[in-house]
Amino acid sequence: MKSRVLYITCKRELTTMINTGVSARKEFQVQSSDSASSVASGAVNVLSTPSVISFIENVSFHLVQNTLEEGSTTVGFHIDVYHLSPVPIGEKVEVISTVDSVNGRKIRFKAEVYWKGKKIAEGIHERVIVNEKEFYKRIEK
Repeated sequence: MKSRVLYITCKRELTTMINTGVSARKEFQVQSSDSASSVASGAVNVLSTPSVISFIENVSFHLVQNTLEEGSTTVGFHIDVYHLSPVPIGEKVEVISTVDSVNGRKIRFKAEVYWKGKKIAEGIHERVIVNEKEFYKRIEK
């Protein structure tokens, strides 16, 4: 995919630059706390789908965070993941997240997860740029 630069103007005149096609890779070692039995998403001691999702969100968040203006961050609002194969506890997985598109404040990522060179998960993840102070005001009582 050809990389292109997009300028985004958010609420309160926040402007940032996001490059489509840019990607990040990160390796995670699967801990027992990442297992399906540990997170109560199943009864087996292998990498859980919720942990796969957490890994994808982690890489996607860090991929764009340093491009945002001070006081801004991203929050996840959508994820669609196919968990294709089990991974044993103690093994390492590689997560790759790529900025696929930007629409206003919304950023869409394509993600892939590999174990020993084999794709074990893939999907999309979407995040939205928010002003942190305004975000927290939404939950104040």
